[in-house]
Amino acid sequence: MKRLHILIGLVFLASAQIHSQQFGGFPPSVKWKQINTDTARIIYPAAVDSLAQDIAAILHKIMRQRPNTLGNNLRKINIVLHNNTTLANGYVALGPFRSEYYLIPGSDIFEFGANPWYKELAVHEFRHVLQYSNFNRGISKIGSIIFGQEGQALFNALVIPDWFWEGDAVHSETSLTTQGRGRTPYFYNGYKSLWREGRNYNWMKLRNGSFKDYVPNHYNLGYLLVNYGYLKYGSDFWKKVTADAAAYKGLVYPFQQAVKRYSGVDYKKFRQQALDYYSHGISKKRTDIVKRATVTNYYFPQYIGQDSLLYLKTSYKKLPAFYVKDKKGEHKLRLTNISTERWFSYRNGMIAYTAYETDARWSLVDYSSIYLYNIRTDKQTKITGKAKYYTPDISPSGEKIVAISFDETTKTSLHVLDKSGKILQTVTSVNNSNFVHPRFADDNTIVVTERLPNATMQMSRIDLSKNEREILIPSTSALIGYPFFYEGSIYFVSSVAGLDDIYSLRLSDKKIYQLVSGQTGKYYPSVFKDSLVWSAFTSNGLKTEMKELTGSVNSVDQDLWKEVILPYPVADTASPSNVMTNVSGKFPESAYKQGANLFNLHSWRPGYTDPEFTLSLFSDNIVNTFSNEIYYRYNQNETSHAVGLSSSYGAWYAVINAGAEYIWNRTFKDTAGTVDYNQTEVRLGYSIPLNFTKGRMYRFLNFGSDYVLNNIWLARGSKDSSKNTNSYLRHFASWAHYLPAARQHIYPKFGYTLSASYRHLLNVDGFQFSGGTQLFLPSFGNHSIVLTGSWQETDTNNVVFSNRFANSRGYDEYYFSRMWRAGANYHFPIAYPDFGFANIYYLQRLRGNLFYDFTKVYSNNKLANKNLRSVGAELYFDSKFWNELPVSFGIRASYLLDDGFTSNDKKGKIWLEFILPLDLIPE
Repeated sequence: MKRLHILIGLVFLASAQIHSQQFGGFPPSVKWKQINTDTARIIYPAAVDSLAQDIAAILHKIMRQRPNTLGNNLRKINIVLHNNTTLANGYVALGPFRSEYYLIPGSDIFEFGANPWYKELAVHEFRHVLQYSNFNRGISKIGSIIFGQEGQALFNALVIPDWFWEGDAVHSETSLTTQGRGRTPYFYNGYKSLWREGRNYNWMKLRNGSFKDYVPNHYNLGYLLVNYGYLKYGSDFWKKVTADAAAYKGLVYPFQQAVKRYSGVDYKKFRQQALDYYSHGISKKRTDIVKRATVTNYYFPQYIGQDSLLYLKTSYKKLPAFYVKDKKGEHKLRLTNISTERWFSYRNGMIAYTAYETDARWSLVDYSSIYLYNIRTDKQTKITGKAKYYTPDISPSGEKIVAISFDETTKTSLHVLDKSGKILQTVTSVNNSNFVHPRFADDNTIVVTERLPNATMQMSRIDLSKNEREILIPSTSALIGYPFFYEGSIYFVSSVAGLDDIYSLRLSDKKIYQLVSGQTGKYYPSVFKDSLVWSAFTSNGLKTEMKELTGSVNSVDQDLWKEVILPYPVADTASPSNVMTNVSGKFPESAYKQGANLFNLHSWRPGYTDPEFTLSLFSDNIVNTFSNEIYYRYNQNETSHAVGLSSSYGAWYAVINAGAEYIWNRTFKDTAGTVDYNQTEVRLGYSIPLNFTKGRMYRFLNFGSDYVLNNIWLARGSKDSSKNTNSYLRHFASWAHYLPAARQHIYPKFGYTLSASYRHLLNVDGFQFSGGTQLFLPSFGNHSIVLTGSWQETDTNNVVFSNRFANSRGYDEYYFSRMWRAGANYHFPIAYPDFGFANIYYLQRLRGNLFYDFTKVYSNNKLANKNLRSVGAELYFDSKFWNELPVSFGIRASYLLDDGFTSNDKKGKIWLEFILPLDLIPE
């Protein structure tokens, strides 16, 4: 017998963008200051007050110039600056409307460009502020009136694609400055590699990405389309398009209709013409890469012997690890620790690299520590702690390490350390420049590139013994990085010719030679004897290439670095001046108290999770330490109503959680008839979320306790109006310990989770214990073995605590005094279709799971027990809706091996279930 059982829970409305908000992410010792103007309130630690002043000046200059305007509206923005996290990032969010800047930049100068990072964040993120300020119109505005800020976010996201949001912001940082990602050759590598190698992916694949193939992200795609629109149709083109789209002018595909309305060509043709504009000059005759392969990247390849090549390798199927390739094949040395950069250096059997480590409690405080790995003994040593180091290099003798250090003001210096991590010497920057990619030439000489405050770069040589500096390549708008010293020459990468090519500079006479060029970038050069080896960008990942340095090469004039070639024209570069220069003005500063403006009502959201309808009002303060939800709930099964308040305060080490709820007209039916009763519940508790991530594993611990007071009394004028009062404590703890996952991994290759909860009544006897575990085991390829277990036990007289036990799949839910379950799952990929239709639905991966569940339930006296076993299969569809929303849904078939306790649960029956996630829209 078969029947359809639908497992479904829907959240109707939520913020349509995924952000990096961290609740209670910084310690209470942080003393905040603020600059409060009519344009923005900038909230920041005192150590970065000069950066806050510059950011305020840039925003005001943008508003004075109003370049590439999307409209005249401006909603004042709150901006929070963070200087203690190594994760370079920034965002603007609605719900609540605020922005956060993570001020320490990434170490790859070719990816991020030479703009001072905090200034680039200011220009890029302020464009999002202008977008939100001017897209609140028409039906989008109605959505914001009905649902608040989250309503505008959702209605905007439904019609304005993510590629426009980010492409327009990248264009802003590019057109308003002398740098920006639109001026960097690295930014175009992805599409150039696709065009060059004949990867003619369809539009929906370009929009949604792939688990099997490399696809550039929506930043790259968006900039190409946005810049083309400005170049072809003028500076007001996107203003008109987005105004109509946000207002839903034309309910069916309003954005596409607006593009056609103002360009004169349909949306499909517009896209094709835009991509053809950039691709027409790319040679498409390459034949050395014709077959698709698993995307694999090789970083910093270097010969460590005549026939031994060392590199860091990552792929869509494997985690980052060090490898050596020799005549006998490829040999894996070890997985790397979790890191925010791919850099490593090698000398005499030793590797130096950095690894990411967290503060246990504060999620916006983390570190980048230096590790030394001996490939001969397979021993690894951590030599620094609670500091922010990048791009370490080992001296020729192996006795010194040089690395870039960031301080709390985000300024850089060079630290020369010994092998124990002791600082031997500090080299400070000149004129607030930032050091990039230092390398030893000898034990007393360092070659380093520098990013200057005016967004230019230079290459310098520093004599550590004499503290003398020599500029080898003077200030240039070209990017310069990845120097490698070998026998009197510095090999490096530069974007001076509009491509990231490899050059060499001979120190004896300062002559420069171009060694390698190509249509996509060449990175991480190294030399051994007469062999130059590097990584080349392809559609299958970064691949190692090499050439012999035995023939003659042409020298280039240093004047070449005075005139930098852009990869492609940038729209509207002539109209505004560089908004990062000549910014001045001392804005008034004052203290900002964390306890100020705690209540900030921003959104109201309906929701449905069978059988309950809810309407919630949300409040979050700007520094994200106080979160509140006020809600109304209707339960259609019980015909009950409820109102409540839930609050969390995260500014202390322990997060304080509190709530109150009143339920009325709750209906209970039994053999004696129908009883209506009311209920109140008040709770107060704490939790301590901890993060011990370091090494190769993520590690998370969360524990806490709650006190709950519950009152129940009969309703509707019942003769018995006495109250039944229960109070109980809930204690809980969870631990997760697992490897990161590669792109195609369904679950981590190894790890486990543990969770436990214990509730016990204080006024009478009664308790409930529940616990669970998952064990992730390796299997071949991208397959995953997941073993699960759970246990629940409760007092036989207890009716206070609801059932929290997940039965064997296919069975109804039962509540016994003791229940435990063990399960085995075998997950495996089936296909990667990369197929979609109508810009609505896109299927990235089809995967399966074979399972076996064993549950044992016990009678109240524990003398009788019964098995509830099932086997079955699940088919999951990893998908995207509307080109943005990732959703995995599935179909489950369960075959029952034992009789249950209802007429539905009979041995031999098959249950079919349709599985949807509880939250379709991520927050």
